[in-house]
Formats: sequence, C-alpha cells, structure tokens
Amino acid sequence: MVDDLGWNHISANQATMGTAKKIYQTPTLEKLAAGGLSFTHAYAQPNCAPTRAAMLSGQYPARVNNNVYVVNNLNRFGGGGIKKEAARFKGPEQSEDVAAAAITVAEALKQNGYATAHIGKFHVGGHRGDETMPENVGFDINLGGFSQGHQPTCFASKKNGEWKFKGVGLGHFDRYAAPYDDAYLTKRGLPDSLLATPKHISDALGDAMQDTLKTLAGGDKPFYLQFHTYAVHGPVRARPDLKQAAIDRVAGINKKMAEYVGFIAGVDENLARMLAAIEDPNGDGNHDDSIAANTLILFTSDNGGTHADNEPLRGEKGMLTEGGIRVPLIAYWPGVIPADSVTDHNVHSVDYYPTYLELAGKEWVPPTEEHPLDGESFASVLRNPNTQRPRSTIFYLFPGYMDKRAEPAVSAIAEINDRRYKLMYVYETESWELYCLSDDQGESKNLIQTRPEIASTISKQIDNWLTQRHSTWQPKYPIDKQTGKPAGPPQPL
Repeated sequence: MVDDLGWNHISANQATMGTAKKIYQTPTLEKLAAGGLSFTHAYAQPNCAPTRAAMLSGQYPARVNNNVYVVNNLNRFGGGGIKKEAARFKGPEQSEDVAAAAITVAEALKQNGYATAHIGKFHVGGHRGDETMPENVGFDINLGGFSQGHQPTCFASKKNGEWKFKGVGLGHFDRYAAPYDDAYLTKRGLPDSLLATPKHISDALGDAMQDTLKTLAGGDKPFYLQFHTYAVHGPVRARPDLKQAAIDRVAGINKKMAEYVGFIAGVDENLARMLAAIEDPNGDGNHDDSIAANTLILFTSDNGGTHADNEPLRGEKGMLTEGGIRVPLIAYWPGVIPADSVTDHNVHSVDYYPTYLELAGKEWVPPTEEHPLDGESFASVLRNPNTQRPRSTIFYLFPGYMDKRAEPAVSAIAEINDRRYKLMYVYETESWELYCLSDDQGESKNLIQTRPEIASTISKQIDNWLTQRHSTWQPKYPIDKQTGKPAGPPQPL
C-alpha cells in the first residue's frame, strides 16, 4: 500500500480507465495489470489513518474498536475552510489507534496458521502505549511500524560516524542506510552516478522487504506481509536519477512535479523487487524455491492523491468526493486471476480482511458478537472478474472538520438499477447532494432535485446503517454547539 498515491497517478490504463497522464511511468504496474485484475472502483477512507484502521480491523470507524476517523483530531480548522467560531458543530473525541481489544487481520490470520509481518508506515498504533504496536497486535515481524504518519527525511545522513535515516521508523531501517556502493549498484543495475551518495528511504524499505520475504518464504508457514511504503507522502523527494529521468522524459516539467514522478518511479521499482523476490526468495538465481504460484499481490493506496490533480475525479485527499476516496487497486496471481482483466466491482478498505480470511480457508473467523466485520470478501471476483454479484452499499461518516477539505457529512455509494450513485448529506447546510457516478464520475451534476426517488432510497439505507443495533456499534456525530448534544443521523428523505 502506497501513501497518498492518486487513483490515476500510474500508467496502468486498465486500472485508471485510460485517464492517467503520460507523465506517470510505472512499467511494473503495467505488467501487473496485464497479468492480473484491475479494479476501477476501489475505495478507501478519505485520509491515511482511517484507511489503515479499516484494513487492520475490517471495520468502519463507527465501531468501538476502530474509532479512527481522521489523523490527529476532528477539529482541524484553518487552511481556508470554515473558521472555528463560525462552525455550527464541534467534532467529537476519537482515537488514533485501533483498540487493543480489536481482533486484527494479523491476529485472525495467525489463528489460520499464517506467519505475519509489517514493513513501513503503520500509523494506527503506539499513540498511547505499546499495547497497540504491530508486534502486540498480531505481527511476528515489525519493521518501522508505530504511530508515525510519515517519513521526516527521505535520505540517510551521517552522524557520529554512523549512517541513519533520522527519525524514521524507530531506526529499524538504519541497517540499510549505508551509501550506495559498487556491489549494491551492480546487483540492482542502478547508475554509477549514485555511487557514494546517500541512500534513499524507498531503497532501504525495498532491502527490508527482500530480506523479510526470504525469511518468511524459508519458514514452514504461509505468510501475510503488509508492505506499506512511506512514499509518496511528503516530504516528496525522489532518488536523484529517478528525478532526472522525469526531467529528461517530460518537456517543461517543474522541479516539484519531477520529484513526485520520480518518487512514484521508486515505488514501481520496489514492486519489481517484490516480484523478483517471490520468484527467487533466497536470491541465488535458482527459481526452485519460487512461491509465485501460491502468492497473491494486491497493490493499492490509502487515499486519493494530494500532490497533483486527480482529474477527471473531483477533489483530493481528505475529501469525500471521488478524488479523495477512489484509489488504484490491482490484483496479481498468475494461474488463478485471469490475465489482463478489469472489473468495476466496488471494493472498500474494510473488504480486505474478509477476503484474506476466505482465501486462507476460514478455519477460524472472529466471533460476530465480539468483532463483527463490516467488509465483504471479493475473493470470488478475483477468481472470476465477470461475476455479477454487486457489492452492497458503501458508507462514510465524517463527524468533524479537516481544514478546507472536509466538514461533518455522511455519504454512501450505492448501486440501483445497474447504475452507481453517491448521496451525501452535509450537516452545516442541512443539504443533500446526489451524483450518478456511472455517467458523471467528476460529480459535476447534482441530481437531488431530478432523482428524488434514488435519493430517498439511499437516505434510508444511510439511516439503517447508522441506527443498526450491536454492542460494538457506536457512531460519533458532530456535536451541536448550541445544545451540546450529538446531531445524530440525518432525517431520511
């Protein structure tokens, strides 16, 4: 999972419905799309922490074990948005960690006989103690994961005679921080211009990934690996040769965009390294130890893009518009997943957990009374992309404020009569918006006046979702400043 990568900031046309700009070049992702399945309508939460929480828990933020709606807090005013004193509501309290009581996907897979590992950004553990750190919530191996939300630096530096990635990942990647030498460049086929220059954090993560894959593949258990990159979260700094390649390829590209395009290219390189490690885990050149036939790779992002436009989608990271929540998703498993296939099947971050359990055989599943899953498995779609079983409605509740990008709202994406619609309720204005994503993925035409029957149907689905009864279901609502009480669900249309 890449951090902050926009839906169409890759060059795999199948996954982006042909909307990607030529500035982006990701040949390994093109290979995955050509050999696997591209989802054109995969959805995440609008920013990184709630997406990671949803994937880890299989639950929406309205569950008590996953009370993560946004990074930091729900009262993030400023940045050109509603001023704090003018806001009608106050955002409620929330958590920044998935609760220790939650049964994480790692814990569930361990119950099914899997070894587990996490590499890179975690962000939803360690804020209030060690009990929610990756190693304490089901991961046998943890490299870099804790409360950290981004990398403070992209390049290693030398201090007191030692090379380190200052402030990154609890120092877990410092073992890979030495400058590029001849042996490393030769092994990876990198240019001589990098010789003796500081190591880039993406390469260090790739080194850690290859070592971890070797360890896991050499064990006696099947395994689950989360490889969650710091790229392309800011600071956006590319390895020098990748930045220069972008400058050489794209006439008139500015420095900022060259850094971003080069940063993405580094992600693609790591994906190539992953494919190579799966084909030859011990790296001896002999593929007798290949695990490719038994390995599913899923590539995605944690939210919409923020460093460049997401056109034709509207909006960016942090928003409930398509540009904020639609993300790339490519599944690769040769021999199981049909090659060069595409599906518009809806997928949400909560769906990964039940999908993994189904693929693992479901020998053990979390008890519903203790840890219900909000997601739906898409394992059948992986095997048969032409399956016509639609996903049920996807829901969003955001009860606070996030600068100019978000204010209290509820939203749903529903399929009705073979058409896909998005309905949104905005608390500040007590207004509804309705868009037909099948015809208008840019959300430019509000149909609330012309399709009242569709809006009514989805508004009732939202009400049923918010008012469901379960001991773990405790949605947070914006707090009315005048009454001091939660606003509650919007009145159905």
